[in-house]
Amino acid sequence: MQSNGSLALYVHIPFCAKHCAYCDFNTYVEKQPAVVQRTVDAIRADICRSAPAASGRVVETVFFGGGTPTYLTGEQLTSILQTVRECYEIAPNAEISSEANPGSSDAAKFAVMHDAGFNRISIGVQSFDDTLLTALDRFHTSSEAENAMQAARSAGFDNVNLDLMFGLPCQTLSLWHRTLERACELEPEHLSLYALTLEPGTLFERRHAGGKLALPDEDAELEMYEQSIRMLQSFEYEHYEVSNFARPGFRCLHNQVYWHNGEYLGFGPGAVSYVEGRRYKRERLPGRYAAKLESCAPLEVETETLDCCGALGETMMLGLRLREGIDTVRVAARFGIDPLIYFEKQIERLVSSGLLEKHGAILRLTHRGLLLANTVLGEFLL
Repeated sequence: MQSNGSLALYVHIPFCAKHCAYCDFNTYVEKQPAVVQRTVDAIRADICRSAPAASGRVVETVFFGGGTPTYLTGEQLTSILQTVRECYEIAPNAEISSEANPGSSDAAKFAVMHDAGFNRISIGVQSFDDTLLTALDRFHTSSEAENAMQAARSAGFDNVNLDLMFGLPCQTLSLWHRTLERACELEPEHLSLYALTLEPGTLFERRHAGGKLALPDEDAELEMYEQSIRMLQSFEYEHYEVSNFARPGFRCLHNQVYWHNGEYLGFGPGAVSYVEGRRYKRERLPGRYAAKLESCAPLEVETETLDCCGALGETMMLGLRLREGIDTVRVAARFGIDPLIYFEKQIERLVSSGLLEKHGAILRLTHRGLLLANTVLGEFLL
């Protein structure tokens, strides 16, 4: 596998004001400012310490995720981004994104972030229905979500994403339609739509197992998804990936690195890196993470090295999420293995079932395959 010389960076901010009932991300409710600052200092040290791994590489995208990056002060976020700039070669037109929660975002904080160089904001709205937000254990209201969007605009952001969720407890098709409609009225450049997933160990998973969580059935969830596609396309959003829609020119560049199975470095508690076929994860607990940075101890707690066949399968699985499909000639050149031959049986079965379609070297999901994407994509992970 050959690197193209570019690189993506991910910064994980592990703190939230509240832990949502459906979330299984590496997040912590932390009220002590000193603990938060210690973690910020550790992240900055991690960024500097990892710089040799990026020698000679140009960074095209930087993404602050979490957790809730905007749980930090604007000055703390700025200090982390400044460290990134000092230690890495950042492309002049790099996409620099941050997730934001409506409950911890305001015009002043967004202005500080914009002045520091952030140029894309992703706001975790989830729903414009206050009853559903309460059911999700979110601590913001629909009006606060709208205010966050307006605050981002007033701070100068012209590239804004809204995250929305469907398949929520007691959510109906008409409620989902109203959320989509309100989102479109706000005119974001990008929309990410996710079906609720019951992750193991979450409160939602336990409630559902105990019969205390009423969710739309599979047919209703698929109807919500198809309604999303029709409606957003009517508002001139391009459906470019299974869960993502964008105005022309506003696809998320950072996430496309993942979908093309590109290389990235991750910083912060629990962050994952993927370089030269090797994937490794950092210490998850903020206290232990900071202690390891302070003592110059190794940060890695999990690691795996993929052979060409494993990396090929992941590349197929990720790339087929893109609506334009995957160019099998380019994939073959990258790995020295023709995926049409290596996965011949799977591809033939999926094409004959109407889940994949092949146009020359391009392999892509059909509409039916899109509705069953998880099943189809799992065929390429041997």
